[in-house]
Amino acid sequence: MALKLDMSKAYDRVEWGYLQAVMCRMGFANKWINLILKCVTSVKYSIIHSGHIMGPIIPSRGIRQGDPLSTYLFIIFAEGFSALIKKYETYRIIHGCRVANGAPSITQMLFAKNSYLFCQATQSVVDSMNRLLHSFELASGQRVNASRSSIFFSPNSDGVVRTQICSTLGMPEATEGSFYLGLPNIIGRKKTVILGFLKNKIINCINSWDGKFLSRAGKEILLKTVIQSLPTYAMSVFLIPLKICNDIEKLMASFWWKTKSASGQGIIWMSWDRLAVHKDFGGMGFRHLHDFNLAMLAKQGWRLLCSDSSLVSQVFKAKYYPRSDFLNAELA
Repeated sequence: MALKLDMSKAYDRVEWGYLQAVMCRMGFANKWINLILKCVTSVKYSIIHSGHIMGPIIPSRGIRQGDPLSTYLFIIFAEGFSALIKKYETYRIIHGCRVANGAPSITQMLFAKNSYLFCQATQSVVDSMNRLLHSFELASGQRVNASRSSIFFSPNSDGVVRTQICSTLGMPEATEGSFYLGLPNIIGRKKTVILGFLKNKIINCINSWDGKFLSRAGKEILLKTVIQSLPTYAMSVFLIPLKICNDIEKLMASFWWKTKSASGQGIIWMSWDRLAVHKDFGGMGFRHLHDFNLAMLAKQGWRLLCSDSSLVSQVFKAKYYPRSDFLNAELA
């Protein structure tokens, strides 16, 4: 099973003493640690209410969201959680998951306040996982938000065991429509349906602009900076179906040619293929979304070629091309 954990008010609950202990354990110099803690602990807040200034409010824990330093501090803070998981794995209290023979065992994937933990779907392991999370909460102040967390089970997990585990952890079982970092957690065969949320996002964006008076230059900026950027992250992970790419391009073309006086879509004077040509050659420089998708995936392929010691490279090699390399891999 996999636990998708969401930490409740993660930045606000950072205990300064725990952060200091982790930095000391990682080997940072005392002078550097004192400078960082001075930045963190010197913060004061004031509240303006009905024209009166209330404060100063002096916090005793937490780091400021939006501060460029806070992101790095939270990564250091999460190192303690990672070390605790590795300790449980070393003592064989929990076991990670392997996608194939020869693949590395994975127990954790951490990203900011969101994290995935992989373990066996047994009651004894779940009890150990509860102790792990409780120990981390006592030391660091971080608390798992059970209502926003969820559990993924492998298809061969028993239904009764699933119910018991969800009850023990107080977390719901994940559904097919759940998302993580803006992308679907579960991808089935019907990719057009699953990835259709990209098209819906773009429709909502374009509809919100319908009542605005926009020049051609304004429309160009909105299309290039907003609409074309929305699917970028998804395109670096998934091969988007051609139908979705074509539908999004049709929506962009319709928005580009439509005028306030037009009752329908307006007159389309030029095809999208010509609009997607570079400006130096008579086009508008819009993207061919399918070609851009392939370029983003090729970038990931280059990483698999050049960083064969990375975790994702080891997992892909064990799963898809154990006896060859990335360029010579064949579809099963």
